[in-house]
Amino acid sequence: MADRTFPILFPARPPADAPLSIPWSLVAPHRAQAQISHGQTLESLAERGGLAPCELLAVLEDRLHHRMHLEDAIRQLRALCDAFDLGAAAERAKLEAVE
Repeated sequence: MADRTFPILFPARPPADAPLSIPWSLVAPHRAQAQISHGQTLESLAERGGLAPCELLAVLEDRLHHRMHLEDAIRQLRALCDAFDLGAAAERAKLEAVE
């Protein structure tokens, strides 16, 4: 089963290379920061369309939100997702080696 995803909210049409969501398992450990910053659960935020890239980045970095250029936030989100994917792939490879 594919990982559940958390949506990324764009005020207008997203740039062509922008991710539209991230793995839920990447954002789930930052549940408390989402509650602090937005006063809502991750589930509520997802149901309402998610978070803007700079807001989501702040949650993932466990800090308060500050405005930043959309392109910078997208680039940093993509880098976090790539690192997460590499880590997940390495863990899967370890499990497969044990089997």
